[in-house]
Amino acid sequence: MAEPQDPQLATNPTYLQRAERAKADKPPSRSTPLGAVAQVRSPASSRRQMMEGILAQDRDLVPGTFGTVYYKPVTVCGIDLKLEPVQPSIGTVVHGIDLARDLDDPEMVTFLRELWLERRVIMFRNQAHLTRDGMVKFAEHFGEIGAPFGEREHMPNSPHDLNQQVKVEGIPNMLVLPSDETVPNAATGWHADATWQPRPPMGSILMCREAPPVGGDTCFCDCHGMWEGLPLDIKERVEHLRAVHIGSVGHQMDGVTPVAVHPVARTHPETGRTTLYVQQGFVRRFSEEHGVPEDEEKAILRQMKLQEGRPEYTCRFRWQPGSVAMWDNRCVLHTASADFWPHRRLMERLTILDFDESRRTPYYAPQEH
Repeated sequence: MAEPQDPQLATNPTYLQRAERAKADKPPSRSTPLGAVAQVRSPASSRRQMMEGILAQDRDLVPGTFGTVYYKPVTVCGIDLKLEPVQPSIGTVVHGIDLARDLDDPEMVTFLRELWLERRVIMFRNQAHLTRDGMVKFAEHFGEIGAPFGEREHMPNSPHDLNQQVKVEGIPNMLVLPSDETVPNAATGWHADATWQPRPPMGSILMCREAPPVGGDTCFCDCHGMWEGLPLDIKERVEHLRAVHIGSVGHQMDGVTPVAVHPVARTHPETGRTTLYVQQGFVRRFSEEHGVPEDEEKAILRQMKLQEGRPEYTCRFRWQPGSVAMWDNRCVLHTASADFWPHRRLMERLTILDFDESRRTPYYAPQEH
């Protein structure tokens, strides 16, 4: 087996337990997206044969650039930027900026924050020179650095979550997300980060240190579009309901699974717009106080589920080493594209909390028309 991406994983019980499948030469489970895609690409009963088949397909890939990119040229603080929309309603890649030095001017920070609020996700390329400390400095321009899962009321310490097993010296708030040929790892399924917290984090910043040559993208979904796309009768039924958000075993703290209750329709505290604040990753039911019958509850949740990942509301970001994405956790869902095994992928994430503590708790305050 290949060496893991971080030496700390070499003796980690969770990593070693998951590596047993590789030792037995069994392919990744087909019940996972990683395993299903691998089986499609190179059908085989042997893990080694499957890997060899996929790597042979990708062996001759070389980097290159094709086609025309449309962008909006702007000059901020004397720096010429190119703003490339990824999708009409969500996502912009900011070209021409150096995150290690160009945010010293508050005007640049203000520009990026306003763009972030407008586009929900902003991305950057060619930032491989940004150190982990530099990443912290960048994040601190936009909010308070949170614990790896946001607020400190509930700080997961589950041994079952591989993402928590790599500790970064001097930066305890950084979450390292490894994935290699031995132990594939990807956060699949549409979700917003840590909505099982009473005060979920404002945003997240993700840096790519190691990227597969193909696959492993991250997809983002606009929750404003999800709300607007709901049938009118469903909107009227759920507008004042609350939903129960339940964490997974990997989010447990001292064996306790976190639970929080939030409004279904959420008002964005900075833009005033309404988002659908329900995603099937953590939400299974509405608050019992509403007394929604089980059959009706399932039907409504299904209608909401159908809004997740609609092409019209989503954008897809292809990672390269040194790529960075920052998204607004209050109005964006995201999911990893689990299609890149047996290639490696190594990501680093910081969570940011709103400087204004009064805006951290989700609420719904409909605007008068």
